[in-house]
Amino acid sequence: MKRLFSFLFGISMAVLPTLAQDSDMIFAFVNENGDILEDGATVVRNHVEAYDEDGTEVIYSGVSVKNISGTASDYLKVIYVIEQMDNGTFQICFPMTCNMKTEEGYFETAPGQLMGDLQDLQTEWFPTEDGTCIVTLFIEVLTKTPTFPPNYIHKADGPTLTLQFVKGGSSNPIKGDVNGDKEVNIADVNEVIEAIIKADATNTAADVTEDGEVNIADVNAVIDILLK
Repeated sequence: MKRLFSFLFGISMAVLPTLAQDSDMIFAFVNENGDILEDGATVVRNHVEAYDEDGTEVIYSGVSVKNISGTASDYLKVIYVIEQMDNGTFQICFPMTCNMKTEEGYFETAPGQLMGDLQDLQTEWFPTEDGTCIVTLFIEVLTKTPTFPPNYIHKADGPTLTLQFVKGGSSNPIKGDVNGDKEVNIADVNEVIEAIIKADATNTAADVTEDGEVNIADVNAVIDILLK
């Protein structure tokens, strides 16, 4: 048992350097009040509004991108990972084009210039029923070459932000949130490890793979969610 714990603890510690990434403060995410959001922050939104005349429901992120020290030659690309979407459609518009998705996965926007010092991302979820939508955003700063056609060269990594949209009294948990703190982090990996060591069958949240057992596959599942 001690050997198993040492192995699992080694896995959980090995993932930490991968997740810790420094970002350059060239651009930043800001909230509706203009406050800069800390790199790696989570924003929870649950206010449902009517989108148009037919009563389509929408939850807005209220998040914008702010130019901190960027130049006229800087272009931005938003990489976004939809980690969970129980129903409906997720949309992101940046800077002039809109992408709409109906499934989980890894996606990118086209590169574009920031239109002024501040630009609304128009990041929103259109739910069709109660549930949860979780999306992590990453900013990549690019430099545009003067060639034709132009190339976009990586300049810096910008901040990361997780958006958690919640509609209604959803009973759907965040996948991988074993300890129930509404985030998926290294603490959840350790929670699964503890459930394995204690053979705690009552901790149903630790069964991340939903195969009826709590084992090393559940540890790997949480790590996989973290790495995404």
